[in-house]
Amino acid sequence: MLSGMLSSIPEFGLAVTGQAYVLRPGSYGVIRNGIGSIAVVLTPQGVFLPGGGQELDESAEAALIREVAEECGLAIHVMAFVGVADELVFSQEEQRYFRKRCSFFAAEAQSGSPPLGGEPSHQLSWLAPDDAVSQLSHGSQKWAVRVSGETA
Repeated sequence: MLSGMLSSIPEFGLAVTGQAYVLRPGSYGVIRNGIGSIAVVLTPQGVFLPGGGQELDESAEAALIREVAEECGLAIHVMAFVGVADELVFSQEEQRYFRKRCSFFAAEAQSGSPPLGGEPSHQLSWLAPDDAVSQLSHGSQKWAVRVSGETA
């Protein structure tokens, strides 16, 4: 039964034969502003949707709200669940292979809340949906933007 469930989760990235992948749950937002642009985070490692790792004691939605505030100082309102996808990655920093089990949510930036702080190496930018899809570094995140556009 479990293998059937896993096969229904879209998978992105290239699996390296013989490598063990550590499962790492995380939450990411397809966050739109009042004019339909999508929030992306520009980092030295690439362009990503805001979000990150889920801690053991928190829900996927709570992880998204916390990570977005920490990463780019943005307050959001979670609107809907978009879907789950796996991204296979190698972390240079940790020297490990990860299967990032990404929960994606449609969200909107809370009006009247300008970004407050955030991580210095993370720059918040707003892109048109097509531009976001072309610039995002991970296939799972491109997929989430496309899927959220179908449900929005």
